[in-house]
Amino acid sequence: MLTLFNRLCSWLMFIGGFSVVAMMLNVVADVVAKLVWNAPIQGTVEMSSYYYMVALVMLPMAFVEMQDQQISVDLLFNHFPNWLKKLALIFSCLAAAAILAIMAWRTGLDAMRALHVGEVVMGGREVIVWPSRMVLPLGFGLASLAALVRAVLVLRGQPVTQSELDEGMS
Repeated sequence: MLTLFNRLCSWLMFIGGFSVVAMMLNVVADVVAKLVWNAPIQGTVEMSSYYYMVALVMLPMAFVEMQDQQISVDLLFNHFPNWLKKLALIFSCLAAAAILAIMAWRTGLDAMRALHVGEVVMGGREVIVWPSRMVLPLGFGLASLAALVRAVLVLRGQPVTQSELDEGMS
């Protein structure tokens, strides 16, 4: 089950990375169309803001959490005894899981509202944005699940990150 979850996280990371490429191609095409034909691609800013950037930020969240690659300050943590490190990791993972679950719930309510009203934004042209609202609860929810999985792994004394797995093999 853990392998399946890790594979899902990796695929979402890939899709998030693909959104960078898609955004780059869209923006370059927009600039070229504007400079060469004086006809920019309508909705490029809205697509970048509501689709590409949302996918770039939200989809890799679970992968980042599972790999313990989020920004952290461990100035004091490195000086803790092992039992306190384990306790602090469990507490921080559970706190992160709770906060991320609340964010998933709240953005899920917003996503359902956007779906019901058929949310659009007006820019160079009308862009349907309600589908992009669904990505937020997905990203937060999977990141919450990843934090919970990490807490269980720490509690069991199992390796949590790839680097810990590699250290155990050497």
